[in-house]
Amino acid sequence: MPYAFTLAGIAAANMLACLSPGPAFLLVSRAAAGHSRTIGLATGLGVALAATLWAAAAAFGIAAIMTRFTTLYGLFQLAGAVYLIWLGLAAWRHPDGTEATMPVDALERRHRAALTGLSLGLTNPKIVVFYSSIFVALIPAHAPLPLRIGALAVVAADEVVWAVLIACIFSTPRVQSFYRRVRHGIERVAGAVFIALGARIAALARL
Repeated sequence: MPYAFTLAGIAAANMLACLSPGPAFLLVSRAAAGHSRTIGLATGLGVALAATLWAAAAAFGIAAIMTRFTTLYGLFQLAGAVYLIWLGLAAWRHPDGTEATMPVDALERRHRAALTGLSLGLTNPKIVVFYSSIFVALIPAHAPLPLRIGALAVVAADEVVWAVLIACIFSTPRVQSFYRRVRHGIERVAGAVFIALGARIAALARL
């Protein structure tokens, strides 16, 4: 396969990014530890879908076009910042997990978890820059369509494997038991991290 090394490089770079601690890791691990493996997996798959969509935008040049429009990209950064701050404030307001919501069934909870992961991924401006960078560096300017589709498949596979791994690890009985004992403190720390990240993105936004 003539582009095997290119795809392997994309797979390695993307997996390293997945393994780096960040908002997505924090969101998925909390969902798995605080709720269930199913909820953690749904959250992770939402993140994976968002990453794949941004990878598609980068592969076909859409992300590069967007980042050239400073005001549009700045507004996008602000949207991501607001969402992170909202997540942080929610963690601070309900650190014990007793958020006042209407009762919902299991399917609705999974849908909400997936939407939360998708929203986080779609409003994270760092993902745009990341995929634009690695695709420009590793994919030739006139790469054929099969290579671009292969790159997207690699990204999607990486992201799904990461989601399954995190959901399985953090939903084990031992981890969940530990989380329940220290949930209040973890949620406070997670909230502070989300708020700090959101504030930093807002400060760097260019309008």
